[in-house]
Amino acid sequence: MTLQSMPRRRFLLTALATMAAAACSPAQPPAAPPKTEPAKPAAEVKPTTAPAKPAESKPAADAKPSDPAKAAAAPAQKTAAAGKITFWHAMSGVNGEAVNKMVEGFNKSQGDIAVEPSFQGTYDDALAKLKTALASNAAPALIQVYDIGIRFMVDSGEIVPMQEFIDAEKLDMSDFEQNVLAYYKLDDKLYGMPFNTSSSILYYDKDAFKAAGLDSNKPPRTFDEVSEYAQKLTKKSGNEVQQYGFHQAIYGWLFEQYMAVSGELYVDQGNGRDARATRAVYNNDRGKAILDWWKAGVDGGYFGNFGRVTNDNAAAFDARRSVMYCESTARMRGHINASEGKGELGTGFYPRPADAPAEGGNIIGGASVYALKSRSAGEQQAAWEFVKYSTSAPVQAQWQADTGYYPVRKAAYNEPVAKEWIAKYPQFSTAVDQIRAVPLNRITQGAVFGAFPQARQRIEQAIEEVLLGQSSSQDALNRAAEEITTAIDRYNRSTR
Repeated sequence: MTLQSMPRRRFLLTALATMAAAACSPAQPPAAPPKTEPAKPAAEVKPTTAPAKPAESKPAADAKPSDPAKAAAAPAQKTAAAGKITFWHAMSGVNGEAVNKMVEGFNKSQGDIAVEPSFQGTYDDALAKLKTALASNAAPALIQVYDIGIRFMVDSGEIVPMQEFIDAEKLDMSDFEQNVLAYYKLDDKLYGMPFNTSSSILYYDKDAFKAAGLDSNKPPRTFDEVSEYAQKLTKKSGNEVQQYGFHQAIYGWLFEQYMAVSGELYVDQGNGRDARATRAVYNNDRGKAILDWWKAGVDGGYFGNFGRVTNDNAAAFDARRSVMYCESTARMRGHINASEGKGELGTGFYPRPADAPAEGGNIIGGASVYALKSRSAGEQQAAWEFVKYSTSAPVQAQWQADTGYYPVRKAAYNEPVAKEWIAKYPQFSTAVDQIRAVPLNRITQGAVFGAFPQARQRIEQAIEEVLLGQSSSQDALNRAAEEITTAIDRYNRSTR
């Protein structure tokens, strides 16, 4: 049976059940802990009687090709868009407030469309709720889905690719960060529009560097240098460590980054981009070297181990229980605020092996937004109008200032609010410099396969086994790769 002939709802039930069974941490942690009360759900949108065809997703006759930056600066032109749509998202805390601010700005910029944001919990929660909503024809017009959800969203057959809107409007995409767009493309077609974008970097305490006799403006770049610096930065009282030199969460996304900067694929078939991935390939010499290095630091007492929870690891750095660590750029604003009165925050490129090949580099993280096919053509068009607004240069500049995620538009850096923000927080330039230095290839585009949520959780289990001395690096990786290869095969067969 082909994907086209398979009942769409049955595929969603099967695939989402598989993904939910191994739900993992969100692809990117929030910049601040969630508030006790989530955002109020949007009013119910009445379902349409029949799904709209993708071909009907086109701009109104009087809509002209436009630059989203200009669209944000002036009221939107009248379109055939529906009057009210719902936008499901997974942003909490200050990031959730920034989403609400963005939506409010869009609603005030024109009088034809009203977007109602609705917080759905974690990324995994949102996908689980999407399953139920699609079954009852009550899906939102737009949904935010984490980076590793691409394969599932494409296979579901429930989305209108962003490329269709772009092509219909002949929108110029040259100003967008191409490395960011590339992650959400398959076969040169953009399926989801990047929404919150980040990458992984090294954070460190400049004052601790100075106290240890290290150059505070020269963070370590390689695995060996991180180990060397960490030993000098570690402080002990007897056998008790008071300050570790380095740590990082046991987080699958970080391991994916290490494989990419090492110049290695995560799964076969060009990371699942040349054809469907059939097996995990991270259990090679490079993968083993990553875990061996990590294990040596923990055993040596100069790498801290604060578990899987990313918030706990961020708190350990803020409290200076460790003075170097790797994490998402989405954490930057929070770490800058926490550093006030304690010391100056430094940022550096993500560590890599000393002999890392030139084709290696970081993969972007975060999430994108998808337009749902089950909504009417008018609602689909309304979703697109909001997407254009959200990716415009002025809005992206403000989004950066409000959240710490970096803009997907190059022109955003010319906006006054962006210039002011960079001047105030020069640490952020590290993220921009790093992602622009990355070569664009199958390694740095990142992996795409349906069993990715399970893979991320399974590699975390493997890392724990190694750090706790329960397994060798090679054995742990071999077992994880074997299990994920089986999961990939199961997923692929479910979509045939």
